[in-house]
Amino acid sequence: MVMEKFGKSLDNMIRKIRKLPRIDKDALKLVIQDFQRALLSADVNVEICLAVTENIKKKAFNEKIATGIARKDFVIKLIHDELVTLLGGNQNVRKLKSNRLNIILMVGIQGSGKTTTVGKLSHYYRSKGFKVGVVSADTWRPGAYQQLDQLLTPLRVPLFGEPEEKNALKIVKKGIRHFTNENVDIIIVDTAGRHKEEKNLMNEVQKMEKMIKPDEVILVIDGTLGQQAYSQAKAFSEATHVGSIIVTKLDGSAKGGGALSAVAATNAPIKFIGVGERIEALEDFIPSKFVGNLLGIPDIEGILEKIKDAEIEPDKDMVKRLMKGKFTLDDLYQQLQSLKKMGPFKKLLTMMGGQNIPDEMKDMAESNLENWKVVLSSMTQFEKENPNVIKKSRIERIAKGSGKSYSDIKGLLKQYDDMKKMISHMTKPRRGKKGPGGLPPGMPDLSKLGM
Repeated sequence: MVMEKFGKSLDNMIRKIRKLPRIDKDALKLVIQDFQRALLSADVNVEICLAVTENIKKKAFNEKIATGIARKDFVIKLIHDELVTLLGGNQNVRKLKSNRLNIILMVGIQGSGKTTTVGKLSHYYRSKGFKVGVVSADTWRPGAYQQLDQLLTPLRVPLFGEPEEKNALKIVKKGIRHFTNENVDIIIVDTAGRHKEEKNLMNEVQKMEKMIKPDEVILVIDGTLGQQAYSQAKAFSEATHVGSIIVTKLDGSAKGGGALSAVAATNAPIKFIGVGERIEALEDFIPSKFVGNLLGIPDIEGILEKIKDAEIEPDKDMVKRLMKGKFTLDDLYQQLQSLKKMGPFKKLLTMMGGQNIPDEMKDMAESNLENWKVVLSSMTQFEKENPNVIKKSRIERIAKGSGKSYSDIKGLLKQYDDMKKMISHMTKPRRGKKGPGGLPPGMPDLSKLGM
């Protein structure tokens, strides 16, 4: 597993959260401490670590959470969101432009695995049907051209270079012209590895970018660098317009957090990660999926979706009709749709004291939703708003128009009546002690929601 130690630390932290009966400020403090230790052990920059955890502390109790969502799930979501943001999750990864030439300029420090990554990237795009050409513009490292040649020959990816030429700008200019004439889809330019202190090499890559105007500058970062990656990334982002990042050598790296968090220095997203020596060991980087794996929550998207659904407020006009006993057939269909995915309607019933939804209602949502859709399309708007007028002759007409039987329509209307009775029972004032505003005990005042 990539960053296995970091992942285990996060997994243990999440397990602790899930075992807590509730999250109060003292419990949150311990969670934050565990999270900080995990980030620092992965060599994440101290300032970034503090900023991330401070955001969680501010939001954990200051933000309103939806009814039915446990605060510990909300805290897990906050941890997830902060990690995704840390890894550039809010940035859009650039995509290749179709039906035109795309030029990619590769930059990075010496020893980062940049040339090997050029080979992996060539394989990746070629496997997706693109015609790729590579320009070797590393005139500083002995054997750079030969290394690329060995990597690309088995892949049948053409390489342009002049091993005896010392002017990288001349090589790149000729290489771009050569592959333009060859009608390739992508030209990948491999440059010399350089250090942030090597001003002449930084100037060279600046001139190269200005000359060829690449569609994207990709920064290659060594996943074993740790916190050093931040300053290196910052230097490259100041010298060039870094569009995305590839982090290499992440397999087994204990310091991967430092390299991954270097995105904060460039404000550019991670596009790929290198997870092995094989030519195909280059993976698309999807922040939410990557973080979900680190947290040990394969269904993190399910948690996020549950919170998202719970935040959807029921339709206010529909609630007003319901409270007045004017629940239409259209209302029923819309709420069966939300009930099927356990969304806003379940929240509404919970607010009204109906936390335990009867199984028959769930079954109705599962099995009869499509039937309702067909039947409703054969009704007039007046009939949908006034189901009590649907008698024998109307039932026969609706059955014929929808292709359903007379008994099918009768059955669906009975389900409507049953549901209306249940809701009427839930909203009917009960004898005995009453809550605020004369409401039944435990039932919230819906007027506070604008209802």
